[in-house]
Amino acid sequence: MLVVHHLNNSRSQRVLWLLEELGVPYEVKRYERDPKTMLAPPELLSVHPLGKSPVIVDSGVTLAESGAIIEYLVGKYGNGA
Repeated sequence: MLVVHHLNNSRSQRVLWLLEELGVPYEVKRYERDPKTMLAPPELLSVHPLGKSPVIVDSGVTLAESGAIIEYLVGKYGNGA
């Protein structure tokens, strides 16, 4: 199953919206920023070496950067839409 690594106050909202529009099943792993520094938690570093979000993992493919993720999702699941 496709996994979205979601960090609060990030661009991952657009990825979640697209997945809903395409009807793709997915799981969300949520992370919270440090309230003082607003940095991502160390757990996100195990997914992406810079601790960036959004990140998706789909069938062994790991992608970061919302634009690249959207292109990937539309290409794989969009059926020409």
